[in-house]
Amino acid sequence: MSTGLTREKLPVVSVVTPSYNQAAFLSETIESVISQDYPYIEYIVLDDGSTDETRMILEQYNGRIKWSFHTNIGQTHTINKGWKMLTGDILTWLNSDDTFLPGAVSRAVDYLLSNPSARIVFGDTLFTQADGTPIEPSRRLLQFSYEDFVINCENPIPQPSAFIRRGVIENTGLLDPYYYYFMDWDYWLRAGLKSQIAYIPELLSTYRLHSESKTVSQARKAAPELERMYRDFFAREDLPESIRKLEKKAMANMYFTSGGYYLKGGDGKSAKRMAWLALKTYPQVIIAPRQLHKFIYCLFSGTRIYSYTRDAFYRLTRHA
Repeated sequence: MSTGLTREKLPVVSVVTPSYNQAAFLSETIESVISQDYPYIEYIVLDDGSTDETRMILEQYNGRIKWSFHTNIGQTHTINKGWKMLTGDILTWLNSDDTFLPGAVSRAVDYLLSNPSARIVFGDTLFTQADGTPIEPSRRLLQFSYEDFVINCENPIPQPSAFIRRGVIENTGLLDPYYYYFMDWDYWLRAGLKSQIAYIPELLSTYRLHSESKTVSQARKAAPELERMYRDFFAREDLPESIRKLEKKAMANMYFTSGGYYLKGGDGKSAKRMAWLALKTYPQVIIAPRQLHKFIYCLFSGTRIYSYTRDAFYRLTRHA
């Protein structure tokens, strides 16, 4: 680390891993945490009622990590439980199918110590196949803008690469147990109202995509949750005017993003409904190339009409 602080003055980083029936990946996750070069990591794995070989794997780490078993309460409740148990100055969670890359914790702490105004820091992640074969890194950002994050309704923050100061949790609260798919997205929305979120363009984690991961398997069910998240967000009484004025365009983009989830889940009818709701909410989408492209995608994905307009959009944006 480059801060020049002695080991005794370094902050403790608390990591919780919620695990439910992912014994195939758990050892790799644990090893990625305990092999970090950062000296002060407080780590706990919470077995959320697994019925596979999870307990046997955890027993192999007796004396090296903390772990406990409870009857199934769900991922969000389990993470909250872990955060309440841990005492560190910086917190995060690492799902039992993801990993930290070497040096990730040191890099995050170094940034937070060097940038006191930053309350949450995140980096990039490497998407992998189930066997760990790399697919591609997450999209690199020029910078992170909270207003763009709200208005675009796209989550650029890879959760396993995000680290949170304890003060953020004290001010914002815990994860909202209502959310199954988007507990992290909802948290960034809420926390970002009062806490600066910063980005470092470095790979800090791997994010495994497989048949049982929520990002792959249940896209259609995610769409209603996203709609509720945005409606609740804009219903808040504490929104600053700079954010409230973004509502119509942000809600239109939310409908487009929801439409994309419906399409991934094979529900073209609902995707079309989202397109018309977006147009009704913010009619200007029809004259903005990027929003127009989303509108046509939700209406005509998989047809010749969409293929033609997609190619025209790419030609237009390439020469813009």
